Amino acid sequence: MFLEENYRAYLTKMRTFCKFIQRQAYTILSYKYGTTLFFFGFVLIVVSAFHFGETVMQWSQKQYITMFSSFTDNVAGHSFKHRLCSPMPIDVVYTWVNGSDPELISKLQHVKIMLQTQLNESRVDTCIFSDCVPADLIVIDPQFPTSLPLENLRQKYSLFNEATDVTTINNTDNSRMVTVVSYDNEAAVIRALKNKDSISWKNNSVNKVYYTSDWTLPQGVLLKDVIIMSGIPFKHGMKNVKNFFPSVYQDVFSKIVSFEDKGVAVLHVKTKAVFEEVLQLNLTISGKIISFAAASIVWDLNDYSRTEDFSPSRFEDNEELRYSLRSIEKFAPWVRNVFIVTNGQIPSWLNLDNPRLHIVTHEDIFLNKSYLPTFSSPAIEANLHRIPGISDKFIYLNDDVMFGKEVWPDDFYSHSTGQKVYLTWPTPNCAENCPAMWIKDGYCDKSCNNSRCDWDGGDCEGQQNQPSHGHMANLWPGELDLQNNINDMYCNTGCANSWLADRYCDQSCNVYSCGFDIGDCGLKNFNEIHKIELLPAQRVYRVPPSKNLVYFNLTNAINLFGEVTSAKMDKEELVRKAAISLHFKVMTIILYLNHSETTISCNITFHSKVLNATNRISFNLIVNTNQSRALKAELEKATATQESILSINETESIIIKLNQMPESLLQPNPKRSSVVLVEKIPNITFDALPKDIKEQLDFLKQRLEEGELTEKGYKIHIYLLWKIWLNRNQSMPDIQNEKDTKPHTDTKKMVLDDIHNRLVRKSSTSLLFNTPRSNEVQQNDKHEPILHKSRNLMSAFQFSFKRGVFPWEKSGPLVELQAKLDVLKNKEQYSVHSVKQRRLLDTFADSILNVNRIYNRMFGYITRKVPAHMPHMIDKNIMAELQNLFPEQWAITSSHKVRSSNDMQFAFAYFYYLIGVKENITAEQIFDEMDTDSSGILSDREIRTLATRLFDLPLDLNTLLKLENIFINCSKSFSPSSSSESSPSSVLSSINKSKAGDSTEKYYEINMPQVNREFFLTCPEIQQLIQKSFKPKPKYKHVTSGDGEIAFKMIKTNISLVVAQLDDIRKHPKKFICLNDNIDHSLAEAKMVKAILNDFFESMFPMQSHFELPKEYRNRFLHLHELLEWQKYRNWLRFWTYLTLIILVMLALLSFCSDRIESWHRRFLHRRSTSRNVSRQSSNKKKSSKSSTARQEPQN
Repeated sequence: MFLEENYRAYLTKMRTFCKFIQRQAYTILSYKYGTTLFFFGFVLIVVSAFHFGETVMQWSQKQYITMFSSFTDNVAGHSFKHRLCSPMPIDVVYTWVNGSDPELISKLQHVKIMLQTQLNESRVDTCIFSDCVPADLIVIDPQFPTSLPLENLRQKYSLFNEATDVTTINNTDNSRMVTVVSYDNEAAVIRALKNKDSISWKNNSVNKVYYTSDWTLPQGVLLKDVIIMSGIPFKHGMKNVKNFFPSVYQDVFSKIVSFEDKGVAVLHVKTKAVFEEVLQLNLTISGKIISFAAASIVWDLNDYSRTEDFSPSRFEDNEELRYSLRSIEKFAPWVRNVFIVTNGQIPSWLNLDNPRLHIVTHEDIFLNKSYLPTFSSPAIEANLHRIPGISDKFIYLNDDVMFGKEVWPDDFYSHSTGQKVYLTWPTPNCAENCPAMWIKDGYCDKSCNNSRCDWDGGDCEGQQNQPSHGHMANLWPGELDLQNNINDMYCNTGCANSWLADRYCDQSCNVYSCGFDIGDCGLKNFNEIHKIELLPAQRVYRVPPSKNLVYFNLTNAINLFGEVTSAKMDKEELVRKAAISLHFKVMTIILYLNHSETTISCNITFHSKVLNATNRISFNLIVNTNQSRALKAELEKATATQESILSINETESIIIKLNQMPESLLQPNPKRSSVVLVEKIPNITFDALPKDIKEQLDFLKQRLEEGELTEKGYKIHIYLLWKIWLNRNQSMPDIQNEKDTKPHTDTKKMVLDDIHNRLVRKSSTSLLFNTPRSNEVQQNDKHEPILHKSRNLMSAFQFSFKRGVFPWEKSGPLVELQAKLDVLKNKEQYSVHSVKQRRLLDTFADSILNVNRIYNRMFGYITRKVPAHMPHMIDKNIMAELQNLFPEQWAITSSHKVRSSNDMQFAFAYFYYLIGVKENITAEQIFDEMDTDSSGILSDREIRTLATRLFDLPLDLNTLLKLENIFINCSKSFSPSSSSESSPSSVLSSINKSKAGDSTEKYYEINMPQVNREFFLTCPEIQQLIQKSFKPKPKYKHVTSGDGEIAFKMIKTNISLVVAQLDDIRKHPKKFICLNDNIDHSLAEAKMVKAILNDFFESMFPMQSHFELPKEYRNRFLHLHELLEWQKYRNWLRFWTYLTLIILVMLALLSFCSDRIESWHRRFLHRRSTSRNVSRQSSNKKKSSKSSTARQEPQN
């Protein structure tokens, strides 16, 4: 009963309280601003509730992760998400250009003219435009930088002596002002042009002006007071052109200049009205209609519309970007955003409304806007890391690169191994016959002794007196013919001169024209080479005419005088390669062709260990390699009888022989090894073949599948491999061990100039000696030479495959012009004294060499390789660090309009900086690593671990005592930063106190101090030991990978080859696919190749991506500036539309609610008037009460 009464009382109180709250709420709402206050109060409460909840979640976030996150489900109880997961987010960056855009082509043409002007190749003196005639004008471009009147200009500059007027007009094409100087006649213009040097400003060009009726010229300026009259019959003459016009037009012309040879007259009118009338005039002379056209002035006589260098079909877009984006969605869907860097162009099919797609212009990423516009891919790549909002690590792709299999971030980077660097072939040689391994090897190599090779990396310092080359000794190589025959660099296709006599048997060099690799492949075929027996008493030897290959048998000389120690010969411009093989005791000489009879002096030095005597044999070698005359003489002696010739025939072989013909003329020299009689190959188990033969077999199968080798050619190569294997087994019947059949592919390649000391070659060419480098190699030399897998050709052949991002960087006039300009700019910088020079027209190869030369000085001389053409993961922080290290070089790269030889090649520079940069190991790192128990003090066990790192193993007692004595000696001078005591006892006691707490380490040695962190870091002897024992380590972890997952195909106009290449990709899918467009679009087959490519793309990626518009839609604007202008206009129109709608809605509301508004108005005014009346009455009452009180006071 008592509880029931209490409950009723509680309910009564709650009802009373609720009614009170309700009354108060109604009271507040009844006020004028009550509703507003209630609304804001409610919003404040809701926001506060959300804020409080967010704070609670943040406060308990760590506990929440610990309870629910799988990354903390470990023994440590901590989250390792940042190490277990790949770096995220990751964006993708493309560089794209529409090469068929007319606006782009026009800009490229101007860049071409600019380069030609710098090379003085743009001297076009003939005007080929419509009705083009000389004008009595001169243009100073850009505007003449003075505001002086004409009278003062005449006194100061002779160019203005006969000038009648000086005006300034706008060049519509380049949007800049130019100065136009007028004269009375053309003769005065010619005299003025002779004085154009009086203009001292080097940036101003003085140009002769022409009139033309072609108003479509982009470099022309249309006039409003000059008309060109054309089509005048020659028989009427041009002396009085006014007579051709009606009488009303006789006096409307201020000046008429006629050109009788062209039937053209230039009419200068007085007013704009007359100008319009004359243009509309219909005039006929002798039945021939006369044409009138507004005149344009032009001083740039280049016809951009007629050049084929930049035709739209040449740079046609194959829409590779569309399918590359599809490959991202299919194989790399973890990408966050896609950035497409363009020069303002927009693909017609691109969905700009996709929130994960961003168009970036060059203006957005270039810090120095004066470098724009640019058409250089290295310049654009150098600024990619400045894209606003880009992720720390992003993947950079060209539009012709796509993914072919599933790709994940750890294909580019992982926390355990670091950055993955995919490398392909070695960098090109810095000079002819100077491989990278020769640079800074301790010997001065003559072929490397030039500025491009840093004077052999310093090996030739103090020996830079270059050899004489006759009348060509003082020539800069750029002054030589840049179209040097590539045969001077290669004795056979795929065999560079530097590959000869390098101790490796190269298949491409094992031909007659290369001297059968100068003994590297044995002497089996030396019977085809002209042989000379070296005799001590003979001083003159003669090589038969037209022979460019000879070898000397040194057996007798070596047996008589001992082994060869050095050899020299002059006339190096005649010698392609000369080398001595000590094992085979022969000296082989290969000469360049097409040289008349010349005498070469040779000196060979011998040393006998038995007699301890040195002897020298000197002789002259008379050669004549002029094949045309020699061949004619031989053919005159030959008869036409024939018996047989060795032929490739699987069923029979017919032998035809020409009597009295020299052996060398029976077959072409370069293809001698290709003539093979194919016998039947017995059934053999290829598993039993040596590894080198297997590699060759796999290579041949790959070439056969790719369509680069015919079935017959495949059988021939298989036969050759079988013969090599057969000969090797026959010559080594007793060798059954697997060790003996293992190829020596890992043996280090080197070439020795002599036995004891490498000869410093000065004024003559030393011979390269093939000396045994190891017992293993020497053992094999006794038998058939080892056959090695063919090496990739790193030369002008490889680099001529046109590595470039943009179409105009792969071939065309811009590449050649910029290369020639680089030669002129570097003429003083690089002084290469060798007469035989490689072509300097490959800017990609030269940019690789430029970076390689810089990195050689910074990180040391090593052999580097070119990164694969594939997607590259770039860390923008590392890229910024790299550019801060070489700011000048990257600024020069960004300033180039087109690809240049002194560019910093993007991928090569980035990855080899990441590989080459190192950091020193500090004492702090060593202490933290040794302190395994994290106590802050090194124990005896930890000190022993430290000793193993500082000293060589095995450790002995003296070594450990030495380390302990170092610590004891350091303790005598150690002063802790936290102690102010200076006595030795206090110092020792402070050392024995641990920084980590009250705990101390007990050492076996009583006098051993407490080796805490501060003490360890301040001990100088320890610092010296660490610096000596721990070498600098790479700053960034990395691992190099091959090109096993990369499919790089050069797409040419050969239809069958393209089909074979694409089918190979279908059969062997790779993670990274690059189809480099090298199609000649001028050929009829180009359309078929494009159709085949499109079919391949559709078969690989048939599904549309979210980055594409539906097939029936196209972008309205193809340039970003047009889109931005339209968006600006749309926003302006939208603003005024919305404003107008708001006003109309307000007016509509006012019209519909006019009665209510009027009542509210009256009520509001009534309240105000009532309140005013009340206030007035109250104030009057107060005044009256005060006055009455004042009257009553005196009465009192």
